[in-house]
Amino acid sequence: MKKLLIVCGAEGVGKSTLAKKILIHLNNGAVFDAENLAQVSPFIFDDSFCNLVIDNSLDLINNFYEYGYERVVGVSFLNHLSWFNVFKSKLKYNPEIYILMLTTAKPERDYRRLNREKKTTRYWMDLIDKKVPMDTSLKDSEKIGGYTYIEIDNTAISVEDSIAKIKKLIPDFFS
Repeated sequence: MKKLLIVCGAEGVGKSTLAKKILIHLNNGAVFDAENLAQVSPFIFDDSFCNLVIDNSLDLINNFYEYGYERVVGVSFLNHLSWFNVFKSKLKYNPEIYILMLTTAKPERDYRRLNREKKTTRYWMDLIDKKVPMDTSLKDSEKIGGYTYIEIDNTAISVEDSIAKIKKLIPDFFS
């Protein structure tokens, strides 16, 4: 059965880092980070851009399934129920869907953003935090959304510990 893990969360919570490390834990799986599918100039965070990211992600997910991969992990392509609804309405397949919301305390998030390979400025951090505030619509709509919602606070745990928690919470995704 096809399964899809969608990793969400604010900038700096560790989505891309998790994406780099989770593949080795998958059996017949694929991973992508939508940040790599949406490098555009000029960058204008609007509905058109969000639709571009969703459509690019859909193409990859559908291609992975068409080429026989059963488990797909998609990172950084949605954070809100309205985006999920658009995404789900366009999905060719009907996988079992898990949404993982990563959270991290703001001081730790800011530290990560300022000290990671992908450099971030204080101006950018403040802009993103203002334009993309934490949203609870995915958590609040789990029962009607057709997915399983998981939330992990990774403020004080390693990526490996986060993966261990995910494996414990949704073991069937990894089997």
